[in-house]
Amino acid sequence: MRGLWDTEQSLSPALLRSALALVGVFLGLTAVVMLLISVANVAEGNYPAAAMQLAAGIALPFGIWLGLRILADMLVVMHRARERLEAIEETLGGRPAAAPAPVFQTNGPATRAGDDGPAYPAEE
Repeated sequence: MRGLWDTEQSLSPALLRSALALVGVFLGLTAVVMLLISVANVAEGNYPAAAMQLAAGIALPFGIWLGLRILADMLVVMHRARERLEAIEETLGGRPAAAPAPVFQTNGPATRAGDDGPAYPAEE
């Protein structure tokens, strides 16, 4: 896993779990507000609306949190599996990974203005 702004710095699973905990706190606050609204509807006598808000106040935040937790755990497991596969490849392969081929070739040093760009096949 790589960081969002700095792709060279790896994102730790602990940071991912702490972000999930922060989202869980906000979802818990949302559930509390929904439950308070349902209590207010019971006091007013709107029982169907209160029942719907009670169910939504519990199920929706919990479902969102559970889905995010599953996705975060899958991300951590996939990251660990990739690290293990890379370690096995380095151990068994014995050679470094090949560098990607460049997208274009340069013409060399410029001899005139505008001559230092890439060499496209139509120009040669």
